[in-house]
Amino acid sequence: MKTLSRRAFMAAALALTLNLLPLNIAMAHEADCPYCKQPVTQDTATQDNEVVLKYGRKRIEYKCVYCALAEAKTEYKSGDISIAAPSEKKGEPVIVKRTGGNWSATPSTAVFVAQTPIKHRSCQVTARAFRTKGAAESYIKANNLKSQPISLSQLVSLAK
Repeated sequence: MKTLSRRAFMAAALALTLNLLPLNIAMAHEADCPYCKQPVTQDTATQDNEVVLKYGRKRIEYKCVYCALAEAKTEYKSGDISIAAPSEKKGEPVIVKRTGGNWSATPSTAVFVAQTPIKHRSCQVTARAFRTKGAAESYIKANNLKSQPISLSQLVSLAK
């Protein structure tokens, strides 16, 4: 039986490494939510799922708008924050901001769904942002949730 030469072995190892490299880079994007420790649900072709909190130069992904807001209140107590929360319209997130200690949402018609108690295994479904109350009500009905649309101030009070 013939053994591989060192040169052939190194060439094979390099080829294998280069073939697996793109897979490793793609998987590096996927991470656990820093708040609930559950895997962040990735965006799909038809629905955005990733919530992004920006604090200074930091950009952190969360599983849901509740997780991002709760972490903003506990870990990032001071300073300005921006949270891009997926809405019912792909590519059009609801932007939640804390500026000078005051919370606001854009668009101003934004409402939220946060079925309590929050179950983090499915929080990407039960805690979401919507551009209108009608969209939130349709989502609640379609997903058979036991919740009502709530305002940003109610969500801020709920998040711990």
